[in-house]
This record gives sequence, C-alpha cells and structure tokens, in this order.
Amino acid sequence: GSSRCCSSRSKRRRIITGVQRQAANVRERKRMFSLNEAFDELRRKVPTFAYEKRLSRIETLRLAIVYISFMMDLLE
Repeated sequence: GSSRCCSSRSKRRRIITGVQRQAANVRERKRMFSLNEAFDELRRKVPTFAYEKRLSRIETLRLAIVYISFMMDLLE
C-alpha cells in the first residue's frame, strides 16, 4: 500500500457522463417501482378500515409489525 499521510487525502469525485446518469436514473426508477409494488402488496395483506386513507410506508410497516405480533399471540 501507499504511505500517504492522512492530511494529504483529497476527495476525488467520479465524473459521470450523461449516459451513465441516465442509466442510473432508469435503475433508480425501477428500484422505486419495485419497492412501491412491495409496499402496495403489504398494504393489501394487513387489515385496515375501508374508510382510512392510504397508509404511508412507515404506517404500513408499523401496522404489519403489530398485526404479525397479534397473529403470533393467537398461535400461542
């Protein structure tokens, strides 16, 4: 390895071309689409009141935790 001193470190930024940025944007959109689909599926699995507004992600996760705990208690 090199014996550079800590104070001589400089942060190097990668130069990203327009094509690379566009590809990254496409990957991120796919990732978010997949994540949103998973949350929508989880929302359909946990019981809610019909008149409630659509649950946020954090509300969905918290409700799923409570629901799973409730179902586990029923099995004991």
